[in-house]
Amino acid sequence: MFIEQNYRKNQDSSSTLSQNNGKICSNLKETAKSKEKELASKSYSVIKRKDEIAAFSKELVRFNLSFSVLVSQKPKKKDERDQVLAIAKFVSGTPSVKETLLKSKELPDKTIIEEFKVPNKFIRANKFYLIAMSLLLIGPYSEIQSYLLEGLV
Repeated sequence: MFIEQNYRKNQDSSSTLSQNNGKICSNLKETAKSKEKELASKSYSVIKRKDEIAAFSKELVRFNLSFSVLVSQKPKKKDERDQVLAIAKFVSGTPSVKETLLKSKELPDKTIIEEFKVPNKFIRANKFYLIAMSLLLIGPYSEIQSYLLEGLV
């Protein structure tokens, strides 16, 4: 009788263990699937960002710019970066100014100076960076925009 009771207890505990193992395996499978989806999403994002960087690089070449020039021309002070970003948003958001930039490949200095009350020296010092930021905001570069604009602000 004692052996029979122990046998039944062992069977009950082994079935409970089997059920728990089944739940654990199910949870592990769900976790693996979610991690796989997350990785696929990140991979897609990385690939998309690489494609956008290549397209943006070609766009910069059309304006005789490169990433190395931009690195050396980046405004050092936060208030200057904020001002450049505000001007780039203005350029990308104002159809006549945007058209001038895209057609002549030059910034409409007078319009920017009048609108923002900045000295011509500021425009000249940040010309390349202003053009690049404007092009970035004008173009279909959502991945780069989110990545870079977070670092600017």
